[in-house]
Amino acid sequence: MEEKKAYILKHLSELYLKYGIKSITMDDVAAEFGISKKTVYQYFKGKEDLVNQVMEHVVKTCAFNLNDKELGNVIDRHFALRDHLLNVMKYINNNIEYDLKKLYPRLYKRFHDDKRNRIYTSTLENITEGIQEGWYRPGLDAEIVAKLQLGKMFYVFNPEYEIFSEQDMMNIEVFDKVTELFMYSVCTEKGLKYYTEQLNKIKNDIKN
Repeated sequence: MEEKKAYILKHLSELYLKYGIKSITMDDVAAEFGISKKTVYQYFKGKEDLVNQVMEHVVKTCAFNLNDKELGNVIDRHFALRDHLLNVMKYINNNIEYDLKKLYPRLYKRFHDDKRNRIYTSTLENITEGIQEGWYRPGLDAEIVAKLQLGKMFYVFNPEYEIFSEQDMMNIEVFDKVTELFMYSVCTEKGLKYYTEQLNKIKNDIKN
């Protein structure tokens, strides 16, 4: 039973990311997996429980650890995040958070708060480590910079504010510009030189 449930969660996560939450009903779930609605309710208490568990699976799948030292130094990890987003953008629907907020506000608040805390904590650790290793400027107030970066990411990439069109938000160049502004504001000469070199390598790879 658990194996079947894991299979359902995995594939429902893909459907939610592609089409959003609103458009998928319990009837759709039953039809998609060739089971009855009664069987669906053996795995989930109802639509809200299903959405909750699918979103937990989505978070595990899409979350990125900015402080995974196996990905390189603090600047390398921003480029690794870029690669991660390029992969996620292939199948994500920006309406998923909007649907969650509108249809399940309690769940939205919990996932939103968790996302905010996770991004803030990882950004703060990245900045602190970068200062210690000489990639970022000494004297930076790491907490304030992390909060500014968090606010920038949440505001710019929130479709409700309509800063960019949905099509623009799925363009990696927007993320690149946000990252560039961050790097130019925090990097030492050493850090900026390294960031520029890595960015130029990516641009050259794209051209070739």
